Amino acid sequence: MPSATNDSHPSHNETKSHKFAVLEYNDEEHAENLEDLQIGEHGYKYRILDGRVVPPFIGPKRYEMTRRFKTESTDICFVSWPRSGSTWLSYILVLLTGSDGDKDKLRDSFHWLESGWLYQRTEEEVQNAPRPRIFASHMPYDMALGGVPEQNPCKYIYIARNPKDTCVSCFHFDRQKSWSGYYSGEWDHWLEMFMNGQCHRGDWFDHVLSWWEHRHADNILFLTYEDLKRDPEAEVCKIAAFLGVEMTPDRLDGIKGKISFSAMKASGFTDLGEIKELSHGEHFRRGKSGSWKDQFTVAQSEAFDLLYKNKMGSSGLSF
Repeated sequence: MPSATNDSHPSHNETKSHKFAVLEYNDEEHAENLEDLQIGEHGYKYRILDGRVVPPFIGPKRYEMTRRFKTESTDICFVSWPRSGSTWLSYILVLLTGSDGDKDKLRDSFHWLESGWLYQRTEEEVQNAPRPRIFASHMPYDMALGGVPEQNPCKYIYIARNPKDTCVSCFHFDRQKSWSGYYSGEWDHWLEMFMNGQCHRGDWFDHVLSWWEHRHADNILFLTYEDLKRDPEAEVCKIAAFLGVEMTPDRLDGIKGKISFSAMKASGFTDLGEIKELSHGEHFRRGKSGSWKDQFTVAQSEAFDLLYKNKMGSSGLSF
């Protein structure tokens, strides 16, 4: 990891408007413990938990709570590396379970326990929340909500995306953002960090493989963004079957009409426009597969392909 210090990046609190006062990240309110925050090259802010790089709003006490949290058979936890289609998947789950109810925002329809920023619900509040409970997570298998997934009654759904598209999307999403320390590095530096497992969430290859290797467990469903993009009807039916949700043609048509990229980008329910740094539709960028070709050079693509072959070649997982 790049050289690090415990110096905090200057807070931008003085520039934020009252409208976004709660929803703009800042260390003092959301980082839990300031002493273990580290600053790498180009201001990249992070902390280390269980040997992995995580964003500053994942605090050690909150993380410990997620590991001992008792799940139930009606619980659903969707998991991914960030920028892999998790918002898309969350909306599908909310529609399948009817968890939107009278909620104003998608993020009010599920719980992200590991985060001390946008989802600051207490353990007691989550314990008393309506069932079924839907949980979000960006953790690898061995850091999962509730402890060991295969020993939990909870159903886990993991979604993975082509790592090149994921890498590009994360670069545009995290650059110059408060939660990344206003990281100012250029693309070449970001790609190097990603390939070396130094971005938030650690090594992408280890993260995805940790869930892929347990995909045959009865309570784990492994999906890819590309399959969902190619045949959303089949994938929605697969998710419904995994959850034991009855699917009728009319219901399927209704869900399909709501989960298109254009519909979600235009919806006030699914956007994160109330967050200051995402107020211009940044949460939904392109929604395409293969847009990495606009960012990678030929040499970078070849180097990445070689890394993928070395890390994933024997896994049987390809994009």
